[in-house]
Amino acid sequence: MKLEVPETFEDVAVDISREEGKMLSNQEKELHGEVMQQNYEHVVSVELTAMETKNDSENAPAQTQAACQTTVGHETHTMSRRQRNRYKENMRLRSDRQQQAANGMNQQGQQDFQSLQAKIQGLSEEELRQLCTMIAERNPELLWEILEEQQERRNIANVEHHSKVPPSWCVCHCCRNMPTAIESVCCGKAPMNCLSFVSEMSEVVLHKTVLHVADRYRRTLFGLPVDTDENHRYRHCAYRQFTVWHYGRIGSRAPVIPSCCVWRIRDCYPDALGQYTGFQPKRKRTAYD
Repeated sequence: MKLEVPETFEDVAVDISREEGKMLSNQEKELHGEVMQQNYEHVVSVELTAMETKNDSENAPAQTQAACQTTVGHETHTMSRRQRNRYKENMRLRSDRQQQAANGMNQQGQQDFQSLQAKIQGLSEEELRQLCTMIAERNPELLWEILEEQQERRNIANVEHHSKVPPSWCVCHCCRNMPTAIESVCCGKAPMNCLSFVSEMSEVVLHKTVLHVADRYRRTLFGLPVDTDENHRYRHCAYRQFTVWHYGRIGSRAPVIPSCCVWRIRDCYPDALGQYTGFQPKRKRTAYD
């Protein structure tokens, strides 16, 4: 039988990267050290046994020498493979557990975030002010960072609006060309104080929860069916909200909504095809479509 060449330490070493090492527990690190130590000792033992067998081979039959070295080599190979397989299996199981834990955390984190969003949406204006005050007391740096990001986004939005060439009749620089002369109305405010970007516009006219309640009340009052197009439903409701908020009345006699505010509403609740009927003065309840 042919003699087996003893393994080197590199052949039986189980190398791990720094990232893999960070994933190991203390028990697994100890197991890795034991495996590496045993592999090293076995390799040294095989090399010493091979040297001794070579020296004794002059007084022993060649067949006995081959059987001895083959047996030693086979035992060493069997042990090293078994230890490596055990170590790799532990690593695989740990990786699977960590992946399952990460998936569970991601799903739980998403559910927690959605739950937090729902709670924030349900807060009143006074409760939101109190919440911001509490955040300022506990972590003022975080609140400052959020406020700076919000102001930066607002500045970018204003720059984008102002960068567009407004119609000649526009003063606030946020209006767009309208299909009819009666709709070509501006809010008359300075560029940085456009009516479409004041806080009341967001809170009273564009807030989804406010629109949902107002639309539900109107449908109950007049016995109207539910509009399945959510954007269409909220867009019309926002037109009514603006008219009541800014002009104090609703109906065909109410003044035209400024172009800047009309397009702010349409941008929040756009039509899928970008088609809008526009101002209809003969309609009693809603003058816009």
